[in-house]
Amino acid sequence: MPSSSVRGALLLLGSVLLTGCAGLQSQDQINYAHCRMVGQAAKAEKFDVVLQQADLCLEKNQLPPGMQSLVYWLKSDAYASFKRYPQAIAAKEKSIALEGKPDARAVLDLSRLYREAGNPQKSLELVQSNLDANLGETGKGGGFNMPTYYHLGQTLYDLGQYREAAEAYSTGLLRQPDYAWAFYHRGLAYDKLGLTDDARNDFSKFAKLVNQKYVEPQHQAKLAQYKISLP
Repeated sequence: MPSSSVRGALLLLGSVLLTGCAGLQSQDQINYAHCRMVGQAAKAEKFDVVLQQADLCLEKNQLPPGMQSLVYWLKSDAYASFKRYPQAIAAKEKSIALEGKPDARAVLDLSRLYREAGNPQKSLELVQSNLDANLGETGKGGGFNMPTYYHLGQTLYDLGQYREAAEAYSTGLLRQPDYAWAFYHRGLAYDKLGLTDDARNDFSKFAKLVNQKYVEPQHQAKLAQYKISLP
């Protein structure tokens, strides 16, 4: 299922394409069709097609920077789906550069890619850059919400800073107290700290709140360690 940022990119890409297709000659329409197929394939989670069509879209069209940014964004997500993190990172960085203005969520997404690639220190630097610049999810000076603290918590956890990770999740939960995955990951941090009662409490809340569609065997195994089952 596409993330909210991907869904937004798809909607925007579709609207730009509809506008751009008006008045095009037949060959231009053929070339532009590659860009349209990027959005369609991303929506259908056909990531191999996304990569193929994204290259053709960029090669055969003179796209404005904003639209190029969207294509590179979807290309990055496609690479990430195949765990091809160096390419995913390069495409995301290209997308951010083409956008030309600060975007906190794009930086958080890049942070996630570095963390998944095994570089939590770089991931932390990116999250910290948003905090230092007072760049919240809704823009500069807009404050920080769950996404910032969730990414911060995951990065600190990967660095072995479990107490700080738990504190980051706690701050995020003040902003969004029904976010199941923050409870799960804070539970993991408490587990590492030997705070089993706190961990059990968080895993119980996670089990009640989570959409079970996204619960994988490793999550169920951790719940089972605490004798917790999904409703």
